[in-house]
Amino acid sequence: MTPLPASLLAGEVGHTRLTPKRHALRYGMQSILLDIDGPELTAIRSPLFSVDRFNLVSFHPRDHGRGEAALRPWVEAQLAAEDADFDIGQVQILAAPRVLGLVFNPVTILFCHDRTGKLRAVIFQVSNFHGGRCAYTFLLPRNEAGESLRFSCRKRFFVSPFNNTDGEYRFRLDRDAASLRLGIQLWRDGACVLSAVQKCEIRPLDTAGLLAAPLSLAFNTTKIVGAILFEALRLRLKGLKMYTPRHGSIDTRPWRQ
Repeated sequence: MTPLPASLLAGEVGHTRLTPKRHALRYGMQSILLDIDGPELTAIRSPLFSVDRFNLVSFHPRDHGRGEAALRPWVEAQLAAEDADFDIGQVQILAAPRVLGLVFNPVTILFCHDRTGKLRAVIFQVSNFHGGRCAYTFLLPRNEAGESLRFSCRKRFFVSPFNNTDGEYRFRLDRDAASLRLGIQLWRDGACVLSAVQKCEIRPLDTAGLLAAPLSLAFNTTKIVGAILFEALRLRLKGLKMYTPRHGSIDTRPWRQ
């Protein structure tokens, strides 16, 4: 995977809960893929898009990482905690943008390249409704940076009130110049209990692309939040047990697989 031009990703997210009650949910979602800093970020030209200020669509670095004005120091700290042995170059982020100032990102992905443009690490940052964020960082061997990536790690962060922190996450990420597919499964006691899939088409992040999906963009955040809350209501009505969330802010602890 090499860095891509700033892109708008239009697609769909599906959740399937397999146990103890089978349950499924799907909703449309718009995401953006762009650099976290540097000339490629400032080169985006559209009156409908802004960086760090209000607009129809905007990117704010403080919506990710530690919640600070710059993302690169946080990325560097995550990679240092994993003993990364490469000089960090271009870093791109895949996330839902702010739309008219509103945003919620269940999962943010950062693609970390070295100075030659080769993908060397991927960071998944998971967020919950209680203001918490937790990052899972994966280093790639020099010969494993193709268009299909797989990772696994133990779960260590409260996301859904219907799942505790037991289990293992399995990630699969497929991306080329035209499309992206992200699959995340939660495994417990040798069985998959939850599966989430995001499928997207990759389009240019420009005025024409933003104008092509005005209604979808307008309700991007409300669809994400509304779908999650509606799913929680339906699961509660089905009698699923709820767990006490871990209140607290951003989990920045180093971790080992």
